[in-house]
Amino acid sequence: MFDTTDRSHSRMFELLEATDDNVVAVGVADGTRDGYRALYELLVEKTANHGSVHLYEEVPNWTVSTFLSHYRGLIPDLRYGPKFDIGRYAAVGNSIWASALYHLWKAVAPVFPVSPGAMRYYDPSERFRALEWVRTGDDGPSQ
Repeated sequence: MFDTTDRSHSRMFELLEATDDNVVAVGVADGTRDGYRALYELLVEKTANHGSVHLYEEVPNWTVSTFLSHYRGLIPDLRYGPKFDIGRYAAVGNSIWASALYHLWKAVAPVFPVSPGAMRYYDPSERFRALEWVRTGDDGPSQ
């Protein structure tokens, strides 16, 4: 079972305080095999307990190296993807590389085993709006 008191998982992600019941909120840096395993184990556990999980990711200051490091997640995606269900997914980022990975994932979502029901990308200035959408499905009035 995933220990939610351990807030740092190698260098890949930090569990944020907004995590509760069926919401997983993480700050994400470089992709690592151990990091993907830990994150996916948490998503499997949350899916088993709640039927579906909603994922909020802060992906600040990504570089090309950060972008490329997330290809390490392809094998874990195939292994764990069918075992969890992501309802809503929001990425909050401020770089072309975070945006590029989001748009790549969105393009392959119809055929990829790790595909949320709905996906959105937000600027860091909209982080509260993004979290509200992940939690409730409503992010307030359109801007």
